[in-house]
Amino acid sequence: MSHGLSYFPKNRRAVSQIVGSVAILGIVASVGSVILFNGMESISAFTYDLSFHEASKNQIHREDIVFEHIRFEPGTNNLEIDLINVGTVDSDISTITIVNIDNQEIVANWVDINQFIQIKDNQRISLGGTDILLPLGSGTWDESVYRDANYKISLTTVRGNFFTTIASPYNT
Repeated sequence: MSHGLSYFPKNRRAVSQIVGSVAILGIVASVGSVILFNGMESISAFTYDLSFHEASKNQIHREDIVFEHIRFEPGTNNLEIDLINVGTVDSDISTITIVNIDNQEIVANWVDINQFIQIKDNQRISLGGTDILLPLGSGTWDESVYRDANYKISLTTVRGNFFTTIASPYNT
């Protein structure tokens, strides 16, 4: 009986297809791994670079200060400003400017403050004397030219943010 080996196929193309597939798989895997690791290295370098730039810019947007109360002290040129830090980072106020909105007169011009306000904390800033210039009349908030005006109060932080409000003496 010559049929003893008949159950083995005589077509040998299947063996060469398997060897070809393994060879292609090896080439694709090696080239793919090179591309994958190179891409992962580039992503890692990009993330590392962002870590230096993101922190300072991110803190600028997280800074927020609210004017709680502004008191124009009667009979003087003193001004008290109560602030609260409602942001998620500490704030450092560098300067304050006050402008009379009605006639664009500068009442306080870039007065250096250097006040630090922690998160969820409040701070009182007092201005007066040579910081505030009220040249007309007695030089106090009681003068009608100052009492009946609106004032734009702007403060600037060390990070470059500025916050403004409008106030008038004695709630007029």
